[in-house]
Amino acid sequence: MRKFVLLTTFLLGLLLIVGSSGNFRTYTASRSVEFGVVGGNESYIAYRCLSDPVPVSASSGVEFTAITVENLMDRPITFYVEGDYSALPEGMKASVDGSSHTLGPGESVAIGGGFSVDGDITDGTYGVPLTVYAEWDGGSAQIKDCSMYASVERPTYVLKKAIVGDIYTYSLFVWNNITLQLNFTNNGPEGDFVIKDFIPNPGWKAVYVVGLPQPSSGNVDLLFGSRHCGCSGWMIVWHVHVAHGETVTLNIPMGVVFFCRGDYVLNCGAHLCGADVVSNKITIHVTGGR
Repeated sequence: MRKFVLLTTFLLGLLLIVGSSGNFRTYTASRSVEFGVVGGNESYIAYRCLSDPVPVSASSGVEFTAITVENLMDRPITFYVEGDYSALPEGMKASVDGSSHTLGPGESVAIGGGFSVDGDITDGTYGVPLTVYAEWDGGSAQIKDCSMYASVERPTYVLKKAIVGDIYTYSLFVWNNITLQLNFTNNGPEGDFVIKDFIPNPGWKAVYVVGLPQPSSGNVDLLFGSRHCGCSGWMIVWHVHVAHGETVTLNIPMGVVFFCRGDYVLNCGAHLCGADVVSNKITIHVTGGR
């Protein structure tokens, strides 16, 4: 065992490998102490950073492993990670697991991170610098060579479905007025579009009365009896002209009475004709009666 006499203020040595991994090899303490490190300079704290930007689309989010920390010292270490989010633009959020972790010799742990983006953010690559704060019996270290990055690219077309009022739980034997809202955003060239949506017939489990859809622009056809999602129901065909960067809205009013508890899918996902673009489905939960 090689002995080091630690007499000066804190000194941190890092060996960085291609900007995405490295290790802590050298340190001193602020008090006079004699401390042995097994294997001399072969003992260190290793870390592996996220090497490439994580792709994320506008109006979505993503989770991933931001950094992996490994204890190659001869004693336990305790550490946590902090992110600096100050450079992120409005409409973008990021997070990293900031909880405290303790690693025995030879142990490693992956630290999760995430980005979420709203629909108005500009395309580009955005970064969050990470700092690892580590402590062990006889010393401490700060490692600041890692960052996590997100590459934002707005999809050409975006279809999103929701319920006006954000109410997704209902009761039995009660008349409910529900308005489904479909939003279409065109990030591509100006043009004419056809969007189809479908509301499946629930059969004996509920009674649906579908009103005439109300578009912010364009015109709509409402047809009953078309088969889609493997069942009959109401087919909605929306013809609309949309400029580049414009968002248009279609409201679909419904009157509903539920006779059985459980989950109901109110639509099968709107589809943009001629493109592989489908909206989310709307699922609601029905509980007991009044």
